[in-house]
Amino acid sequence: MAGQSEAAIELMEKSRKPADQDKAGWNAYVDASIAFLRKDRPALEQARQDLAAVPFPSDKGLPPLKNGVIEMPMKGGKTMKMRWPPNIDVVDGLVQCFDKPYEEAYGSACRPPAP
Repeated sequence: MAGQSEAAIELMEKSRKPADQDKAGWNAYVDASIAFLRKDRPALEQARQDLAAVPFPSDKGLPPLKNGVIEMPMKGGKTMKMRWPPNIDVVDGLVQCFDKPYEEAYGSACRPPAP
């Protein structure tokens, strides 16, 4: 967000997980972020597709996925709604605001409305 894209890309590349440990699409999220910083729209759109294709894990004791949303029970009887896969809303914001600075594109104003 400080405008140091090349340094950020280098750190992001180091954050990748081994494929067998990436069950929630972290690497696709990293790919999307890097593509945005490089201003590579085709790579960003491909990474978004890859992230959207991450299967929902039905064996982890999670609440069911309904219309792309998990409703996670929280303390005090509240429920937190989260889109699946994680970070898909962030990537949608990067796509939506592709021509804006990263700080703005990453922000909530560029993301689709919360579920």
